[in-house]
Order: sequence, then structure tokens, then C-alpha cells
Amino acid sequence: MRTWEFKNLSKPVFDTRIRTDEIKNKERWLGYFMGPALVATVYAAVGGSYLNSFYTDVLHLSSFAGGMFLALMPVISKILDAVTNIIMGHIVDNTKSRQGKARPWILLSGPLMAVAAILLFAVPKADMLITAVWVTCSYNLYFCIAYTMYNLSNVITLPLSTRDNKKRDTLAIAQSMGINMVPGFILAVLFPAIALPYMGVDQGRWILVMSVIALLSIAGTLLQYYFTKERVTEEIKSDKELASREISIKDQIKGCLSSKYWVMIMVVLFLYYLSNAVNVNGMLYYANWVVGTYNDGSTLALLNIIGQAMLGPGVLIIWPMVKKIGKQKTYISLGIIAVIGGAVGVLNATTLPAALGALTIRSIGQLPITYVTLAVLADALDHVEWKSGYRCDGFSSSIYSIIITVTSGFGIGILNLGLSLTGYVAPAADGSFVAQTQAVQNWCTFATFGFPAIAMAVIVVIFFMFNLEKKLPQIHEELKARNGGTEE
Repeated sequence: MRTWEFKNLSKPVFDTRIRTDEIKNKERWLGYFMGPALVATVYAAVGGSYLNSFYTDVLHLSSFAGGMFLALMPVISKILDAVTNIIMGHIVDNTKSRQGKARPWILLSGPLMAVAAILLFAVPKADMLITAVWVTCSYNLYFCIAYTMYNLSNVITLPLSTRDNKKRDTLAIAQSMGINMVPGFILAVLFPAIALPYMGVDQGRWILVMSVIALLSIAGTLLQYYFTKERVTEEIKSDKELASREISIKDQIKGCLSSKYWVMIMVVLFLYYLSNAVNVNGMLYYANWVVGTYNDGSTLALLNIIGQAMLGPGVLIIWPMVKKIGKQKTYISLGIIAVIGGAVGVLNATTLPAALGALTIRSIGQLPITYVTLAVLADALDHVEWKSGYRCDGFSSSIYSIIITVTSGFGIGILNLGLSLTGYVAPAADGSFVAQTQAVQNWCTFATFGFPAIAMAVIVVIFFMFNLEKKLPQIHEELKARNGGTEE
């Protein structure tokens, strides 16, 4: 594998503005909160239902190739994205520069993401075939190349920031808040209420609004580049004798598959992120055609607000439950509540208050998947180590990332296939529209409530078999003895 050196970044102008080994507020809030938050806002704007709405309602691609183009293109692209994730991981690991191994790629990814995001919407007016080619190229440029370059590097900056777990935890909290809270507020509340009614089906307005948002990628990556520091990379470079055991990819796959609990949690992750992709993208259509009117500026915002309302205070519910009854029982009990919420939504699809109630119930039921999943994955990784004799954390994190990437494409593909098969009719160029058939409305309801309820029901069944918690004390004792009586 080629070594990437980035000699042009050796000039002092490219050096980090973090000069100390201590983690202070400037690094925490500029480098780990605001930087990732701005990039996440762009990704949320172009990576979710808004881009798909642009394809179906502005470009009228829902009927191209019998509906198969929008059904298959995202799926194929996400499979390609999974491959580029692996390649980019190897490239970052083989990067050696004065600025570290992750930060140079963050710097380079900013302008590339901005240009690619603009190209997603700056589609030339031409026949459907040329439009489809442009859409395919711009889609892959953003998701498979530009964002992958950023995301792989972004994930690595946190473990490279410091070896102090407590300090690293504060950076992780700041990063999670930025990635979830800022895009959530802008795109779940402000965007539906202001931007969507303004843009309508006017492509020129879509290009204007999305171009402004796309430029946030540059601002975000500059903040993250200049206000982070790879302390661990610097430590490794200064210690030539530092070495660690290397496990081949084949051995890591074998080790992970030796643990039934690792397989279970990966199935859980796949089901959840797939159902979430269908739900998030389907809710726009559900708001437009079932419980609201097209781009009315309020229904989608209200659904998003209520659907996410419990995620903040939910932490006050989930941790006491885990402490008292354990992760397995928490998953099962709250998972059943999520299934009930989905059923309520399906049975009361056309009533907005009932839909809001269903979303509230479901959001409570999804608290474990939001807050406890990484802890459950950590338990499974201990079991992998106990079974195989070595850790597979990095490989498992890569699979986790690939699952998120692939399921987002699968989810959009499933939604678009359903829209095509049920006869979805996009609004006219002048903004006029007709009511959708009952079949289309039923599909939008199923995508929003039914599909996630079925996925959660399967997850509940899996957790009935996920009895690892009671085995962990013995596993940890054996691991301690194997490692010389100390924790790794």
C-alpha cells in the first residue's frame, strides 16, 4: 500500500492551533462540536429525504426506467460506498505527515464535499437519460468519495485525540451533541417551515438554498482541522519501539463470527438502521400526502419535533432502567412499547394527533437503541475476545460504519420501489398536484410506522436470546486471568 506523506502541509500555516497537551474548551467546542455539526448539517440536508424529494418532485425521476432507477441507484451506490470505506480506511492508516494521518484528509474533504453537494442539485435540463447519468455521477462523488473521505477521518480523530479516557469522553459528548442537535434543529424544524415552502418545485431555488448549505462543509472542516490535535499519532511517531499485535482481516472475521452475540448485535444494527432509513425518508411523503398537505410548512416539522422529543430527556429514563433490570430486559420491555407505537400509527394513519401520540410512544421504545447499543456492542466484543483470544474493535467499527452506509441506500431504494409500484404521482412543474391514491397513502404510512414496528419486533425476539449479561462476570474474570491478572 502506498504511503501518503503530504509534504506540502509541512508549512507552519497548516499547523494545528491547539498547542497544548491539555484539552480545553477551544478544542472541545470548535474542533469537536461546531466543526462536525456544520458538516453533519450538510450531510443531513443532502443525504436524507430532501434529496429524494428533489429527485421525485423536481426532476420527476420516480417513473424513469419503470421506477427502477431510483430504486436501484442508491442501493448500488451504497454498496460501492462500502468498498470505498474499506479503501479509505487503508489510505488513512498509511498516511504520514506533520499534521497527522486523519487531519489532512479532513482538510481536503471540505471543498470536495461542497462542490459535490452543489452538483447534486445543479442538474442540467436535458432528457431523462442524461439527467440520470448526472444524478448517478454526482451522487457517487458526494457519498462514495467526498463524504467517505471526511467520515473515516472524522471517526479516527477522536481515538487519536488523547489516551485519557475521561478527557476523550468529554470530546465524544461534545461531538455527539453537535452531530445530533444542530442538524436536527435546522433540518427538522427550520427547513420544513421556511426552506421547503420557498423552494417548492423550483430547481433554481433548490440550487440556491442547497449551495449556501453546502458551503458549511468548508467552514466545518476548517474548524475541525485547525482546532484538533492528534496526540496519540505524535506519541507513536516519537516512540519507534511502540508495537502492537497485528491480526489479519481473515482472522478478525473468523473471531467475530465465532461469537453468536456479535452476530446478533450486527443483525440488530442492520434492522434498526434499515428501518430508520425507510422511516426518515418516508415521513416526508407521509406528511405531504396522508396527514398534511404538500409542503405546508408545519406538518413535517411537527412530526419531526414530536418524534425526537423524548431523545433528550430519555437519558433520564434509560440509565436507571439499565442499572435496575439490565440491558437485555430494558431492550425487551421498551422494544415492545416501540412496536405498540408503530401499531397505533398504522391504525390511526390519517389522524394527526394520533400519529403524534404514536411517534411519542415509539420514541420512548427506541431509547435503548439510541443510548445502549454501543454498550451492548462492547459486551459482544468482550465475548469475541474471550472466544478468539484477541480484540476485534477496529474491524467491528468498520462493519458498523458499513451497515449505516449500506442501509441508508437500501432504505431509500425500498421506499422508492414502493412509491413506484403503488403509482406515486409527482407534483407538476407549476407546483400543482393531485391527491395520491389510497395505495400510495397506505405505503407512506407503512414506511413511517409499519416497517419500523416489524423491525423492532424482530429486534425484541433477538434480545430474548441475548443472554450475555449474566455471563459477563465470569468472562471478565477469565480475561483478567489470561491477561496476567489486569484489565486490558
